[in-house]
Amino acid sequence: MTNVPSSVRNYVESNYDTPVGLIGCRVAASKLSFECCEFDLAVFSNNHKNRNVLKIGRYTIEVIHLPVDLRNVITLKDMCLVKDFATTYPLTTADRHTYFNSRISETDYTRALLSQGKKRILASLFYFDRISSAFKMNSVLGSMWLKLSAYEFLEGVVSLSGQRPMPLHELQQIRLIDSDDQFISNGIQIALACIGIERASRSTVSRSGLALEKLYGTEYDKDLVLGKISSLAKVGMLPDCYYYIGKMAKKQLLEKDEKFYETYSKLVQKALDLSNDSQQNQKLHRELSNTAKNILKYYRKISVA
Repeated sequence: MTNVPSSVRNYVESNYDTPVGLIGCRVAASKLSFECCEFDLAVFSNNHKNRNVLKIGRYTIEVIHLPVDLRNVITLKDMCLVKDFATTYPLTTADRHTYFNSRISETDYTRALLSQGKKRILASLFYFDRISSAFKMNSVLGSMWLKLSAYEFLEGVVSLSGQRPMPLHELQQIRLIDSDDQFISNGIQIALACIGIERASRSTVSRSGLALEKLYGTEYDKDLVLGKISSLAKVGMLPDCYYYIGKMAKKQLLEKDEKFYETYSKLVQKALDLSNDSQQNQKLHRELSNTAKNILKYYRKISVA
């Protein structure tokens, strides 16, 4: 059973009249969470509300409103129930097991991860034409789309390995992958080269972090994200920090349009620490695309019993 701090439990008891469960890295079987990680609280109700981040004592919590839906297998696997509410949405079974954990089998979870992994790798291929045309017009934009494509690819690879991708911990999850599949192992190396992980240093992390802060504007989780970046940098986890900054920049940039990319190309270049080596980037683009196609071809034959 995951140890939920008493201050967090008291907050839940006082503020919610629906079931609340702890999800995310704090309950994941991989146990990769850091001190800077928030407690993700899933609040189950039919009333949709935006996410928000709160400080409860010395702990940070993120409140995520979700419907009671067994199809949300990946998010709810290993959930720790903090509060049940029998009069509305009882989530505890007669034998005191959490409703979701008693219904979500390892087979269903593995099948969901396999499906998600293939979708993410397919999504990385959808960038192909955009990357090719961007390199002809603007090498910075070509490098940007290549790096975003590489993040999609790696998220897919993590899912195919049987792990639920977690942005702050994704590079560590990649390190844990022990695959005999040459396409997977080669693909990881190619994608990390597209991202430029070898350039991770205190200066690049500092520069990209400042640019990301400008990209974020007034997003609700801005301080949480910046706090995580600072925590990783302080303990010297520079490759992980570099990877996470790029991952969070990707999230922000996908909400922008072409006009933004062109107007703020310098900001984009700093946030993603983009390489100007157009020839090398185009070579990596071809290699990543070919590898993604081979992986999808292989996994098309695989099903979970």
